Amino acid sequence: MKFASYLVKGQPSYGVIREDGSVVDLRSRIGQDFPSLLILLQCEAISVAREAAEAADIGDYKETELEYLPLFAEPVTIHCIGLNYAAHAAEAGHKLPEFPRTFVKIPAALVAHREKFEKPTLSPEYDFEGELAVIIGKGGRNISAANAMKHVAGYTCFMDGSVRDYQFQRTTDQGKNFYRSSSIGPALVTVDEVGDLNALTLTTIVSGETMQHTKFDNLIFTVPKLIEYLSGITELRIGDVIATGTPEGVGFSRQPPRFLQHGDVVEVVIEKVGALRNTVA
Repeated sequence: MKFASYLVKGQPSYGVIREDGSVVDLRSRIGQDFPSLLILLQCEAISVAREAAEAADIGDYKETELEYLPLFAEPVTIHCIGLNYAAHAAEAGHKLPEFPRTFVKIPAALVAHREKFEKPTLSPEYDFEGELAVIIGKGGRNISAANAMKHVAGYTCFMDGSVRDYQFQRTTDQGKNFYRSSSIGPALVTVDEVGDLNALTLTTIVSGETMQHTKFDNLIFTVPKLIEYLSGITELRIGDVIATGTPEGVGFSRQPPRFLQHGDVVEVVIEKVGALRNTVA
């Protein structure tokens, strides 16, 4: 199933996006018990949502009528992983990491699918990073890699906007948290629909030009290993996001560098997960 949060006719809601592009609105059907997508996950009620969606003969809206929101209206923790592909570590001038490099992104740094990025005024070095994001569906501490996939609700696309001079000359957190510089979405796609991650590819396209392309079997630290590592440090909660890192091909490593400019369109395309599209303003 593909779950999305959105505005429709000016009102916040959430629902299931069908293959034909129609949307079954869940707030109007089960919203009395589960008023948001995050609460639906927290109540372990995906089966209820599935029944409601399958009972609908036709969708309530067309996907084109939606104004997407980031997956959850409520704040969640966004864990990000750096240098998780060998070729990207090499282009950045780093050795292969012995353990995951982590940082946190604040919700204010994110926009939704089809919303506009805000190009930073303090720096010309606004860069792109296409990534797969994992959504936690069952919380916990000290989760073993062997049991980690039982804690995953699904996946979505992620664009980790990075302001390189702030990242490299000051701190990673500053460079990764400029206002409305990153994006997430369009939808949370459940694990059963995605299947084997290792067989899938990620592609990042900037204004029609392919910049990044990889398979997920190139990850240094797999999704189960990342969950094991992070849950040893802190409690993972339902709705938390783990952005798994970007492959080679980012803008700062190119000759000459290719930083994002006003009007650029950034697309992060992941097989079976979706296509996240934003324009730089």
